[in-house]
Amino acid sequence: MKKCLLALCLCLALPLSGCAAMLERSHVSSAAHVDYTVEEDDDESVLRAETYQGLVKSMLYFIDGHRSGGVIRLYNYTGDVESDLAAAREEVLQDPVGAFAVRALGYESTRILTYYEVKLSITYSRTAREVEAIPEVTGMAGVRQELNRLVSDRQSTAVFMAAYFSGDGGLVDSLLLQGIYDAPEQYCYPNGPEADLDYSITLYPETGTRRIVEVKVNWQDSGQQAEQRVEDLERAASALLEGNPPEGEMHTVEELAAVIRAAHGGLDEAGTRLPLEVLTGSPAQEEGLLLAMEYLCRQCGIEVVTAWGTGPGHCWLIVSTPEGYRHLLPESLYLAPAGEPDGEAPAPAFALYTDQELTAMGYEWPPSLYPVCAEPS
Repeated sequence: MKKCLLALCLCLALPLSGCAAMLERSHVSSAAHVDYTVEEDDDESVLRAETYQGLVKSMLYFIDGHRSGGVIRLYNYTGDVESDLAAAREEVLQDPVGAFAVRALGYESTRILTYYEVKLSITYSRTAREVEAIPEVTGMAGVRQELNRLVSDRQSTAVFMAAYFSGDGGLVDSLLLQGIYDAPEQYCYPNGPEADLDYSITLYPETGTRRIVEVKVNWQDSGQQAEQRVEDLERAASALLEGNPPEGEMHTVEELAAVIRAAHGGLDEAGTRLPLEVLTGSPAQEEGLLLAMEYLCRQCGIEVVTAWGTGPGHCWLIVSTPEGYRHLLPESLYLAPAGEPDGEAPAPAFALYTDQELTAMGYEWPPSLYPVCAEPS
């Protein structure tokens, strides 16, 4: 799947589900079929149906049971059997389990006195155990949680059923990338994960409100390298925090921004994005400043998330403060104002913004994906 730009995809995302939607996990299952019956006692390989919907659900019955075939007897059937069989086959292959697990579905129909007998032959691209193991999640919140788990656990594959989720592959792509940016301790992409990470996303089927989502990732470093990176980053952050103690009991967001400004080697479009390099004095891009700041916030117990949108800038942070959530722009982390040589201008003033204030500055972002930054009531 062609990778999408994160900011654009998120700004086009529909408000499908609030951030507070609860995650539900269960194994994949289908609704009870009521438009068919078992034709013969103790033989569930022969079903009886009388309507088109009964025909479709009979096919799904065999697929849900991961059967290699079966027989459907159509009694009192008033439709065109051949055209309905072709349509039913296509409909079944657009069902999530059918689209995900069925390699081929063939059929033969024969007229026998008072009914039509349809013989099915089914081959699968997935095992029954693979299908049974698929968890089900609800809404965008559930999708995000599965993707965040994929990132934090460095899984090579994640497969889950997304119910009440009508986003496309581009939105899943964007949510995956956001999950990567929201794990700064795992970040190791000099050119960004959009360019450096090998991954694929497939939806079964591509449209609808209930799909199976499959994500495959080829992580570019080993688990041992990742563990070493986490240790090095934690060591660098601890040294900076110990060398810049808070005025109160805990560091504030403003104090951490000052730590970042003192640590990095200046704003540079060709600079680093890696948090460890930012904290150890390297010139940095805006993304690198934000990732380093995000990591320090998490180390100090401050809730923080990377936000993506459009406007004067394309990414920033949303941080928790005693007054509520607030937007923190990368400008607050500059060593000097953009375009000025280091040391020739004072450090920019630290500032936090509400939604209303940031909107007035020309920024736009998908509000359903992020906490509300409201004025105090």
